[in-house]
Amino acid sequence: MNYFAHLHLAHLTNTSLTGNLLGDFIKGSQLSHLPRELELGIRLHRSIDSYTDAHSVSQQFKSEFGAMRRYAGVGLDILFDHLLAKQLGAHYTPLCQQFYQTLLDENINYNAVLPSDYQHKTQLITSDDWFASYSNLPGITLALKNTGKRFSKPVPLETVVDWYTANQQYIDNSFEKLYLDTTNFALTKRDELIARLS
Repeated sequence: MNYFAHLHLAHLTNTSLTGNLLGDFIKGSQLSHLPRELELGIRLHRSIDSYTDAHSVSQQFKSEFGAMRRYAGVGLDILFDHLLAKQLGAHYTPLCQQFYQTLLDENINYNAVLPSDYQHKTQLITSDDWFASYSNLPGITLALKNTGKRFSKPVPLETVVDWYTANQQYIDNSFEKLYLDTTNFALTKRDELIARLS
């Protein structure tokens, strides 16, 4: 899952938005030096990533990319934010604004323990209104193209959009199942983690 999906899952599970985003910025398993709510979010983020990577829908999607399968997961994560935005409809924009404000507030509250690269990234996300572009295909296409350029040898990740437009109904329906399963998994995993970290 990509940034917006992780924030939305944090929202659904009533866990820290910052903690759930930090899963991509803090390495290692020793997390006890962090506030408990951040540790919970990081561990939930990692569990969600493992679950969705292994899910039959993700595996099926990746299998359809042939030689580009190695990079398909990165492209699919970005596409999934677009599919989630579509699914949320009119609720999407208000949620984006709510998430932006929470991230900014928590950057101040947790300033002493947050990595500088995380703070820089969230400043960009909020000031440039990143999630606005996730709701439309041109925005997602640009995000995929820019991400593909970051590999040592550029990868045409924007072809994920071509695959989506050619198979839209099938992908929308499959994503709906994947996200429902992931939400149910996240709720159960949250309870397990709370019990373990208590």
